[in-house]
Amino acid sequence: MKYYVKYILQKLIVLCLLPFRLLPIKQNRILFLSLEGGSTWEYSCNPRAFCEYLLAEAPDEYEIVWLFREPEKYAFLHEKGIRTARHFTPRGLAYALTSRIVITNGGYLTWFPFRRGQICVNTWHGGGAYKRLENDMTGANRATRKRMEYSARHTAAFLSSCEVFSRLVIRKGFLYKGKILPIGMPRNDIFFSPACSERARSVREELGLPADYRLVLYAPTFRPAGTIKEALPAETLLDYLIKQTGEDWRLLCRAHIQVESTPASSGKDDRILDVTAYPETQSLLCAADLLITDYSSILWDYALTDRPILLFTPDLEEYTGTRGFYYDIQDWGFPLCRNKDELLTALEETLAGAHRDASARHQALLGSYETGHACEELLRYLRQASSSSIRS
Repeated sequence: MKYYVKYILQKLIVLCLLPFRLLPIKQNRILFLSLEGGSTWEYSCNPRAFCEYLLAEAPDEYEIVWLFREPEKYAFLHEKGIRTARHFTPRGLAYALTSRIVITNGGYLTWFPFRRGQICVNTWHGGGAYKRLENDMTGANRATRKRMEYSARHTAAFLSSCEVFSRLVIRKGFLYKGKILPIGMPRNDIFFSPACSERARSVREELGLPADYRLVLYAPTFRPAGTIKEALPAETLLDYLIKQTGEDWRLLCRAHIQVESTPASSGKDDRILDVTAYPETQSLLCAADLLITDYSSILWDYALTDRPILLFTPDLEEYTGTRGFYYDIQDWGFPLCRNKDELLTALEETLAGAHRDASARHQALLGSYETGHACEELLRYLRQASSSSIRS
């Protein structure tokens, strides 16, 4: 029923916003929207990465606008010449309907009545092809499909991280038949740059950690409250790492944007730091020596660092049955750990040099498009697309 309610609301919104469509589209205005970070930190993900590229490489080319839930948190952007507004206010809606270019990682596209003269680019908020989209899950209904079709009609271009994402997610899950830009994700350009090392240093300084500390990042995907089958054995994990390597290790826990904390970030051990509120995930990935996740697409990003990845999946059977995957998780190439013992065994193997080529094989399996030039290629596309006449 909720999917049909969303569909009906979307139709009502189109009618209510008709007066705003009388406003002229401003040719050099570019609007940024990001759901990554939610109310915690919205200036993030692919839109942030591309925005910062514009500020550095084409500072006078566009009037840049961001929409936020709490724009007062982002007043520092005004110093960079960026305008901000609140979602769903008259000012915010006016910006949304008068920007020539809209860069989003998914927000607004399934319901907002963007105009034909606007260029809406969906960068999405995850690479690879892992968890199935709503439209591809068992029980998907006609209303869900209609929302995907609506989004597809209002999207001028869709960024893709890999061949499998283009084929199974964009074409099949999103029902999108338009232009795909096979250029990777802007937020991942950092992993091909010397700036990644500087980001790693900054993370340690901001968290108050010595430069010689080794870091594990634990970043699981979303799960509803009360459905966690087994928490990550954080203390045991750290004890093992310290014993085996003779080095100091710290565990950074980053919860999904819709979850307050991970089951490993209880605050009882000062070696475990909750970094859920840290502004930017890619910087944490630059700093981490090891990633532990489960079904999250964060593994796609981290694989570009060519550092070890372990998948802690105690609820694998249940998750497979309720959500499902685009690509069999057994073929991803990373160690699957269903309990503490399997996790420690996989860790021992990894420290001994096993699974060394897992990331490279994973990228080859999915047909990676990541080259470190996503921002550059996206700007080239926008310049070409903007030169065409407005079809308002």
